[in-house]
Amino acid sequence: MRAMGNLCRYHDIKYDSDLHEQFTAWLKKKEIKWNVTTNGNNYHIASQIPLDNVLSRIDSLPEKYKIFGLFVLTTGLRTEESIVAYNNHSKICHDGVMELFWDRKTKKTNAVFCHPEIHDKITSTVNKSGIKRHMKSSILGCELRYLRKLNYTINATKIDPLLAEFMQGRRGNVSQRHYFLPLMSNNRKKWIKIWTKELSSHKKRRVCV
Repeated sequence: MRAMGNLCRYHDIKYDSDLHEQFTAWLKKKEIKWNVTTNGNNYHIASQIPLDNVLSRIDSLPEKYKIFGLFVLTTGLRTEESIVAYNNHSKICHDGVMELFWDRKTKKTNAVFCHPEIHDKITSTVNKSGIKRHMKSSILGCELRYLRKLNYTINATKIDPLLAEFMQGRRGNVSQRHYFLPLMSNNRKKWIKIWTKELSSHKKRRVCV
């Protein structure tokens, strides 16, 4: 896929065409991903950096960035998407669901859950410079984008693979919301239960230590 994209770019440069734009539009129409990673790869990554380790690092952050870190982890949004959704949380979040349906060429964002424990604690905003300062990999223990992979692993293995793909923008779009939003509604209680258990289990282990 990458090779085809490079060929299209070469053709555009040599013949002053817009073949690459047509190619990416076709990928978008067919819902074909530019970068394809297997579920197995996500599971492998999760086994290398356990959730408990990530939560320990997040707990050590200043309160504002701790809440933001948990928000990124539980929503599975990309960093830029997380910043926008977090800073506009009061406008976007309705009954524990954030219907985003953003489309940035090959990157899509559909709808995600907002955990009730985190929902009530979002009272400030964050910016890129602050995130870079307080949440760099040397402090967090991994790159911030890794939280998205960890989110997918938990949602796919413990809740529903189809739901996990939809919430991360890997399948479905706004025109299919009538199918996927009921799926979210049916799994909301389970999602809250799973993530509450993951977050509370870490707190209990921390107290014991």
